[in-house]
Amino acid sequence: MDDAADAVDTELSPLTPRPVQRPARTRRWIAALITVAVVGGVALLIANLLGDAALFFYNADEAVERRDELASQRFRLQGTPLSEPVNTFFQDRPVLAFPVGFNEAVVDVVHTGDPPELFQPGVPVVLEGAWQQGPGPSPVIASDGWHFASDRMLVKHDNDYRNRDDYDERITEADQGGALP
Repeated sequence: MDDAADAVDTELSPLTPRPVQRPARTRRWIAALITVAVVGGVALLIANLLGDAALFFYNADEAVERRDELASQRFRLQGTPLSEPVNTFFQDRPVLAFPVGFNEAVVDVVHTGDPPELFQPGVPVVLEGAWQQGPGPSPVIASDGWHFASDRMLVKHDNDYRNRDDYDERITEADQGGALP
């Protein structure tokens, strides 16, 4: 071969780079996958929100009346703690055991997790959970063979916030009203 012939056949000028275009079919698949992912995410979010909204709310007396139909369903239970809670262990996990009452019905509660700061006897609570057959840990007050196993607790409060002047007045009233005759 001749070197002169090779020089004519070889083009040494730089080529302009062109963006690599994916075939239309690949672009459609990517768009379809992104669309499916977005629709799936939105559906999951809606299902989660509706799941929380679908939890029924019962006062303790109603929940006791409907215990057979509520058997293992999650629902919200409202009641007022009747005594100080007891920190104990139940089924190898730390729990808070206490009774709640509403309209003279008493429910033994076994709560897993930390209670809110405002939790105390006499202040109404809303608990999320389900009925469990069998007594919970002591103290067992209801003694009906069931307890309410909760994993979420909300404390009701009255939204009655007072300013500093009212605080001083309340302290004075408490001192006067709390004194023994």
